[in-house]
Amino acid sequence: MESLVSSNIVCDKYSISKRTLCRWKHEGLPSVKLSYNMVRYQLAEVAKWIESNKVMAAGAGKE
Repeated sequence: MESLVSSNIVCDKYSISKRTLCRWKHEGLPSVKLSYNMVRYQLAEVAKWIESNKVMAAGAGKE
């Protein structure tokens, strides 16, 4: 099993804002909720979701 990473790592890897990540999560981006305010992601699952949803990740919201 791949290790889980924080939202900061996902945002940095795909050059997106936290707001965009939150929107993607509401649109179905796979995540793991560890506690009330702790959500983690598997990078492989994020990459699959982006590919299957044809999301333009490069610069998609980070200014």
